[in-house]
Amino acid sequence: MTEDALSDLHRLIRKDPQIARWCLKKMLLLERNPHAGEALLGGLIGFRKLTVGNRDWRVIWRVAHDQVGAAIVEVAEVSAAGARPDAAVYEEMVDRVARLGTDHRAIALTQVLESLGRVAAGIAAEPEPKLDPVPDWLVSRLVGKAGHTQDDVRRLTPEQAMQAWEEWISRSG
Repeated sequence: MTEDALSDLHRLIRKDPQIARWCLKKMLLLERNPHAGEALLGGLIGFRKLTVGNRDWRVIWRVAHDQVGAAIVEVAEVSAAGARPDAAVYEEMVDRVARLGTDHRAIALTQVLESLGRVAAGIAAEPEPKLDPVPDWLVSRLVGKAGHTQDDVRRLTPEQAMQAWEEWISRSG
């Protein structure tokens, strides 16, 4: 979750903790399906939205990908509290997107839920997935023979590392 979204969530908690809980539950849907909801248009192409409650609140996000291709959901706004017109909500989002740029720093949903205490009681997110490590023998060969850096190899999945090794063997053989 972005810092702006976390601020939105805290404002929403002060206004109505139950709606904040509903927003958190909607966010959990994104763990299973990051492409849920509706695609946005205009200056927000690439973002999606889910409405919460009586449509006065929204969860707006985009899906980015890390170096190994895993999807990362960036929640950019949690709420459009009260009777703010759609246009105002989306104008604010365009401004936020401009400030975000290519910076993909975010707070994991598991951390957000822990920090909210009582408001998030009973709501659990899956922890961030752990990648299987590349076997030491393969790291050694990719670094020592194929010329990769240790950091680059450690970011690979075992399958990607094996593919890199096979490509190096086929080129050098």
